[in-house]
Amino acid sequence: MPHAAPTSHGGPRQRLLGPPPTGASEIFQVLRDGRPRTRAELAQITGLARSTVAARVDTLMALGLVSPTGGAVSTGGRPPSLFALNPAARVVVGADLGATHAIVILTDLAGTELGRERQDLSIADGPVAVLGWLISAVDRLLRGADRAPAELAAIGIGLPGPVEHDTGRPINPPIMPGWDRFDVPGLVQGSFDVPVLVDNDVNIMALGEQSANWPDTTDLMFIKVATGIGAGIISGGVLQRGAQGTAGDLGHVRVPRASDRLCRCGNTGCLEALAGGPALAAALNESAQVPLTGSRDVIELVRSGDATALQAIRQAGRDIGDVLATC
Repeated sequence: MPHAAPTSHGGPRQRLLGPPPTGASEIFQVLRDGRPRTRAELAQITGLARSTVAARVDTLMALGLVSPTGGAVSTGGRPPSLFALNPAARVVVGADLGATHAIVILTDLAGTELGRERQDLSIADGPVAVLGWLISAVDRLLRGADRAPAELAAIGIGLPGPVEHDTGRPINPPIMPGWDRFDVPGLVQGSFDVPVLVDNDVNIMALGEQSANWPDTTDLMFIKVATGIGAGIISGGVLQRGAQGTAGDLGHVRVPRASDRLCRCGNTGCLEALAGGPALAAALNESAQVPLTGSRDVIELVRSGDATALQAIRQAGRDIGDVLATC
């Protein structure tokens, strides 16, 4: 049974104890595009019985997640009611914890940004320090948007390493010392009692790219080149995580041209040691007029038209292409 949760606006909002009834999530996903629909349209799209749709719509309305928006055009008799997502009913948090940065964004249910924070932060500082900053940032964003913690629906976190999806724990992450098998959701839920979903950052990027730009594409590979190098792979419309979340971990594939390069993972010959941001910065430091430390510095040098930097980027692209061609 739902119960009322107080909010910063003084009125109650309904929160559901336990998972929503079967079918409610399907209806919610359909309505996320913002288009109002009738019960009959929802039944046709989801394949649920009309009686089930009616009950689930009533549940979503009681929770404040869906609201009536008037009536559709009548073909005779009373016009059927239209229902649409209520984007202001809840807020969600998305966090990108990279190797050298952290970004946290607060949005409503339609994805409209309500606030963000960015911080230069090393993932090597460890989970307690990094997640402590994340928790503080979420609290500041909620207060800045005048939203109560009770209005927070969920938190999603992307990490720069393999993640065991069922538990949200990093598994032997090469560039994340101190994070192996750390209970990321458990620590965050100690401050916010909401679902905390954790995945490899490039997997999340692949899903976002597909949703925003390629919704009809069922086979897609998204490549991220930054401090590390990785791929998010969608095949048959399903994200492929692989054993222990290591699918698409391209950065630690051996390449002949890097046979003598020591990688941060402890091995030699990894693609990341040749074409990752820090590796490119180190290679360019001899010719650069100012010290380079990572991807951002390399990008700025390329944008300035530096011929050596452009050549290095092109060669990195060839090296990455060689690895992709063998996958």
